[in-house]
Amino acid sequence: MKTRLVSALALTGLMSLGTSVHADAEELAIAIHVDPSHAMFKVGERLKTAIEDQTDGEITVTLLGTEVGGERDHLEGASYGEYAIALGGSMPMTLYAPQFAAADLPFVYSSSDEARKVYEGETGEALNQNLIANGNMRLVGLSTRNPRNLTSKEPVQSPADVSEVRLRVPEIAPWVTIWEQIGALPSPIAWPEVYTSLQTGVIDMQENPVDLIQAGKLYEVQDYINRTQHVYSFFHWLMNEDFYQSLSDEHRQIVLDAIDEATQWGDEMVEQGQQEIYAQLEAEGMEIIEPDVDAFRTAARPAIEEVAKGYDPAVRDYVMSLIE
Repeated sequence: MKTRLVSALALTGLMSLGTSVHADAEELAIAIHVDPSHAMFKVGERLKTAIEDQTDGEITVTLLGTEVGGERDHLEGASYGEYAIALGGSMPMTLYAPQFAAADLPFVYSSSDEARKVYEGETGEALNQNLIANGNMRLVGLSTRNPRNLTSKEPVQSPADVSEVRLRVPEIAPWVTIWEQIGALPSPIAWPEVYTSLQTGVIDMQENPVDLIQAGKLYEVQDYINRTQHVYSFFHWLMNEDFYQSLSDEHRQIVLDAIDEATQWGDEMVEQGQQEIYAQLEAEGMEIIEPDVDAFRTAARPAIEEVAKGYDPAVRDYVMSLIE
């Protein structure tokens, strides 16, 4: 499937998805559940400019943020038609297409390109049909995220170094299962509580992309970045199916082309920014460790095999081909 990204576009005012809106302009709101300084919000700004310019103002775009809710609020709003497009992390796959929610499985992929294949070809088409059937939304774009790494107060070289260690992970069941298999004691804790939990010793380690490690100032309570790069995940841009069908052919193509361009631009920005963030974290005193990632993959394999049993057969076969 061609990678396309659109930020969460919500119809504003009294406009509804089922109403023809060709008066002076179609008014769209892009709802993005991240801080305005985040790369995805910058992608939204680029998308706004492209859509308005290329439609000669026939579509006007307003960017919305957390003032209209969090990720789940946006997804549910897009599903019901309150929003035309919603930005999601891993949540939309878990909620609306769990049999295809394999792209962010820990210790399976070696690159974003490998993980992206889950969304392509016949598997990608089947995935989208599930999203439409279960959530009334279609995936119109992906944005690459920085890979996730462990942070710690002691260097992590192998699975033995996380044995019986209290490790914060998001509340994503397969992730918890895999880290338990490796030997850690995974503790699902909300992100706003992670800094304090590390500071007070409630947890010993956590895992996140480097941009969140920096934004959360975890360099103040952790000494090492252990480059496990165990998850290669994406932001998902989902469009309400009724809205998609309501667009004219011309406007639909303009929006989808703008999504493609903005997504690619954002991916380049994220990749380039990653090295800068590593340098900044080192300047703050963190040391970068290169662990034995193959040893982690071997330790995780039994749990990955068990989790994969619940996936669509094509997805399961692809996952298994990568860990054999």
